Amino acid sequence: MSVPTVAISVDCVCATQGKCYVTQLVDVAEHTRIPLTWLIGVDEHDPMSNVKLYHNEYLHRIPAWHEIGLFINFDAGAGNTVDRGDLIRVGKDVLKQFSIKPTAFRAANGDLEALDLKALEDIGIIVDTTPGSNAGRPLSAPVAPYHPDYTNLHQPGSAKIWVAPVANINGARGYLDEGFDRLKPLIDAHLEQTPYLVLGMHDSQHNADNLKHVVSYLRQRNARFVTLTQLVCEL
Repeated sequence: MSVPTVAISVDCVCATQGKCYVTQLVDVAEHTRIPLTWLIGVDEHDPMSNVKLYHNEYLHRIPAWHEIGLFINFDAGAGNTVDRGDLIRVGKDVLKQFSIKPTAFRAANGDLEALDLKALEDIGIIVDTTPGSNAGRPLSAPVAPYHPDYTNLHQPGSAKIWVAPVANINGARGYLDEGFDRLKPLIDAHLEQTPYLVLGMHDSQHNADNLKHVVSYLRQRNARFVTLTQLVCEL
């Protein structure tokens, strides 16, 4: 049996949710000695809210051996006034103001388009982890990290960027928000296909206990824990 390599990421959106559990998640990560990839949310209509909250309250608590990345909520509504590529560049610039250079990325609601890949590469993103993060995903899509095609996100191709899909079995996604009991069979099914496991969660959900259970369960399988960028750089 292959030793699993596991990357666990956090969608950092709590500035608009009214609840934030960053401190609890950091405590678990410190106790279990696992790195997390924190994907800080940027929204077209309020691009600074999450990064300001993290800068003021949480970044100094996140250990340096964790990773800080970018999470973008594209506005697909009629009121959208910003080109997708421009919003990706805004996201990079917002984080740059706080001395963060992201190399990992996820789009909210699984909303990533093939045309976004070039813009992500242009700002220095090495790994995207959008596919699998919501229920919509082709059954034939790769489950292990891959270089996508510039015209089809769900097919291997010649893009420089890596895609590291969130574990997703029959539309059930690998998010700790769902609870450990629902996540365990998904983890087992995913690891039967590939030893590379990517999981996610939201910082606005009380996932500390779920994180403890997931880490403990995977440690029984001798899993090693890495950041998203480290995962693909080792391939």
